[in-house]
Amino acid sequence: MDRFLERPLRTMHSLGVPSRRLIPAVFLATFAWGQATGDVALQLEIAAVDGAGWRAEGIGLALRHDASGRLHADVSVTRLALPPPIGTRDDLRGECRDLVITPRRFTCNDLVIDIAGTPPDGLRLAGRLEYGRTTGALGWALELPADGSGKLQVDGDFAAGAWSVDVTAVDWRFDAFARLGRFLGLAVPQIAGVLDMSLVARGEDGELAGLVFELLASGVTGGNEPGTIAAEGLRVELRGSAWPRDERLAFDVRGALASGEAYVEPVYIELAAHPVRIVARGLADAHGITLNQVIFDQHATVHADASAELERSPDNDWRLVEAQVRVPRAELPGAYAVLLQPFLAGTAFAELDTSGALSGELAWRNGALEGVWLDMAEVNFDDQEARLAIYGLSGDLGWVRAGSGAPAPPLNLRWSGGFVYGIPFGEAEARFDAPPGRWVLAQPVSIPLLEGALEIDRFEFGDFTAGNHTLLFDARLLPVSMRELSRALDWPPLSGRLSGTLPQLSHAEGIVSLGGELTAEVFDGIVSIRDLRIQRPLQPRARLQAEIELRGLELAEVTEAMSFGLMTGRLDGYVHGLDMIDWVPVAFDARLQTPADDRSRKRISQRAVDNIASIGGGGAGGLSTGFLRFFEDFSYDAFALGCRLEGDVCEMSGLEPGEQGYVILRGRGLPRIDVIGFARRVSWSALVEQLEAIIESEGPEVR
Repeated sequence: MDRFLERPLRTMHSLGVPSRRLIPAVFLATFAWGQATGDVALQLEIAAVDGAGWRAEGIGLALRHDASGRLHADVSVTRLALPPPIGTRDDLRGECRDLVITPRRFTCNDLVIDIAGTPPDGLRLAGRLEYGRTTGALGWALELPADGSGKLQVDGDFAAGAWSVDVTAVDWRFDAFARLGRFLGLAVPQIAGVLDMSLVARGEDGELAGLVFELLASGVTGGNEPGTIAAEGLRVELRGSAWPRDERLAFDVRGALASGEAYVEPVYIELAAHPVRIVARGLADAHGITLNQVIFDQHATVHADASAELERSPDNDWRLVEAQVRVPRAELPGAYAVLLQPFLAGTAFAELDTSGALSGELAWRNGALEGVWLDMAEVNFDDQEARLAIYGLSGDLGWVRAGSGAPAPPLNLRWSGGFVYGIPFGEAEARFDAPPGRWVLAQPVSIPLLEGALEIDRFEFGDFTAGNHTLLFDARLLPVSMRELSRALDWPPLSGRLSGTLPQLSHAEGIVSLGGELTAEVFDGIVSIRDLRIQRPLQPRARLQAEIELRGLELAEVTEAMSFGLMTGRLDGYVHGLDMIDWVPVAFDARLQTPADDRSRKRISQRAVDNIASIGGGGAGGLSTGFLRFFEDFSYDAFALGCRLEGDVCEMSGLEPGEQGYVILRGRGLPRIDVIGFARRVSWSALVEQLEAIIESEGPEVR
């Protein structure tokens, strides 16, 4: 019987009879044979069957009646071609447990389909299928069984050149959805959660005419293997539509993330505090995506809208052709904590307290940032490490990529105050012109500082994005209060005024250096600093190196400011090879001494004598302390004290070697008093603590 049926089928096919018309004849013959003879098996092979928008090839069919008299069919299909998103599938096997044949249609009321090749155990669908004998229409309602109470159903209808597909998911677990994703050729990450979804697609002649979907996912948890993307307890709402337009696919998608946590390296968002709303509209095809409008709104953080063009390469890589991002408002501290701080890790701006508002625009072209324009309104930045703060910062600034052909905008900034390493500064305003590749201060700026001012005559810096890290700075320090400076730096109270110049301060390759000599008038003398270098300023492990010279300082003012005990005369000195890390000295060669040509009156109080003696670990020689108590001060001839620091060990020296130690102070006249130091190697940290104790105390009493 099999051979009897196969020959006329092959003959009809070879004569060009449409293959879909063979099915009714085959089924009718089979049905008649089964009814006449009882439970007899029948096997057929059919080359191809096609209809409106679909095609099946390599069909195998086995028919029989079960014990209840229902017609039972086993079907295998080598290849089934359906419109997207399903597409072409190979090696399908089905079992119809209740096949009904009428003059108009074939109906399978109890259908199970197994699709091989889909790990781990293949894909099994169960439901109903119907085929129109005369129209070639194909319809189905299939359900993907789930572990638990979830449900996923796919309904389809292909008839007269039109087709439709409806997908419905209710309480569908993502781990089960991953299998369906692989079936559709989608890369579904390994995530947990529950999905409710409705998708309706309509088309004609194999082309999509329209698509509408709505999706709600809750408890979404998971991430990618490298750990650059992660989610915990997300609630995701998406709805949208798509339709053909000018040979492309137009789309409109709206979404919201309202709870849970998300991490996309390096940005972390706690969505309960900062929920997100997204809208995307545009066009797509196999070659790329045009985003006509993207709206991103995050509560208490930022509102932005954008447009972009993305291009897809033959090897499926994506390239950003161009983009415009407009930020009407970004609120601080939210925008800093969520969007800026992750990118500032390891910089001086990694831990800031912020407030105020920003707005601006960014532009990309050919995958590179083209320009940035930013407006600031009463912005406050306050470093939690107390290194830097700016208050009431307002104005506008911008940047354009070198070589873009667009002129760089000038910078206009104003602020109400702030501080640098605890040193406060006042209100000022600055404008920078923008010749190619750099910004130049348009006119001198005076910044109030410690009852004086910092007069900036020249300030120029290059475009670091183009590799130009140069910075040039010339300024003058108008007399500032030493008392205010010491209070700001938490030093012992100092008196007098400080003034000087900052010539040719520059920055290159992360190093701030002084091109000339910094001179300051202090304690009626001169302090000069040369070869100044600061590596990684405002960052951890900042390093300062310098050479310092002191000339003609008035000792009475120095000792009075330090509460050290009175000492008159003049003071010279130096600090050579100064090396500080995190503003703590680790090496230097320092010496303080009275100048050889000093002809001024030189007197020293009892307190100063004992303080100097305690620093050197020695004492005062000459007369007995019992007799000295009748004198408030003494004459001296010369003084010198040196320290060569390496690590935490200070090698001490004085005017000259003594019999047992070294002479720090050489007395003159009667009563004569000499100060001898015996400790040649002392702990630097212990010495600093000792000096702090001397300054804070009333000083030792000599009896």
